[in-house]
Amino acid sequence: MEFVSATCQALLVLVFGAAVVGKARNAASFTAFTDAVAVLGRVPAGRAGALAAAIVGSEAVTSLLLVTPRFRGAGLLAAAGLLSAFTYAVARALRSGSPVSCRCFGASAGPVGPPQLLRNAVLLVAVAMALPGLPGSGQLSWQGQFAAWLSGATAALLLVVGDELASLLRPRPAARENGSP
Repeated sequence: MEFVSATCQALLVLVFGAAVVGKARNAASFTAFTDAVAVLGRVPAGRAGALAAAIVGSEAVTSLLLVTPRFRGAGLLAAAGLLSAFTYAVARALRSGSPVSCRCFGASAGPVGPPQLLRNAVLLVAVAMALPGLPGSGQLSWQGQFAAWLSGATAALLLVVGDELASLLRPRPAARENGSP
């Protein structure tokens, strides 16, 4: 169970870290994320920037808490809170039918949909699976830690590029031939 727990902790650290980097890597990425926050959070444009900065800051702090053994429990609690809030915002956008892009990792401009809900559900399960690895519950060897981080990195990569993968698998409208209606 320690290996699964360490893998899930690595997954969460890397996903939240990738989210921070993707949103804060340049002004255009942060502006696009701020625009998405205004729609997803249903907040006035003037307050969206502050909320976007708070989200990015919270994700950064969560990632740091998760890599610090003494504060890992607080990091898992923060991760669960953030993921629950993100899931609620996506579900509300889907229910209202508003076509808004998530910008969860800064790059994807595709509309939110079931793939984002599935990703968040997977991450919430990872939070639950990471709980047994809190301090005092046994230790992995360095080889076990390495393998857990490698596994977590692989899973994180799949989740981070999941929006792009989902857009490739989404059915596209059939192209019209010249002269056809």
